[in-house]
Order: sequence, then structure tokens, then C-alpha cells
Amino acid sequence: MDIAKLLGYIGGMAEVKIAELRNHVSRYVRRAERGETVVIVNRSRPVAALGPYAPARRPGRRLLGLLKGTAKIQGDIVHASIPTRHWFRS
Repeated sequence: MDIAKLLGYIGGMAEVKIAELRNHVSRYVRRAERGETVVIVNRSRPVAALGPYAPARRPGRRLLGLLKGTAKIQGDIVHASIPTRHWFRS
């Protein structure tokens, strides 16, 4: 018995064999567009998943402003107050 099915990770998803996917790819792409995840199996073993596209999340424009006021500049900002060899931990 497949441990993933036993634990329920794949049980709720549609499974499709590679040959079936090859013959009806547009059908499965439409299912993915609707938000469904289709597990592609090769000889009853899950090898890939086809699901809805989720673009990488880009931080909002306000990200730079989130830290405003959280840092304090002390001393001379042109010349280092400690030797550069102490800037990083070894």
C-alpha cells in the first residue's frame, strides 16, 4: 500500500496515468485552471503533480518602510567606529 495514500495526502486528488495525460492534456490543464491538483502516476507511483499556477509573491512597495524608525545611527557614519575585522563573526 502506498504510504501517501494511507496518510491521505493524495487520496483527495485526481490521479492520471502518463498515457492518459498525453492523450487528454487539455482536459487536465482545464482542471488545474479550476484549482484542482492532478497527480501524474507512472506504474501506480506518483511522479509529478499538475496544479494551478501560483506566481511567486513579490513584496509590496511598502516593504522598505516597514523598518522605518527601528535603527539608530550612532557616531560617525563615514568612518567605522570599530575596526573592519570585527564587522563579521568568524
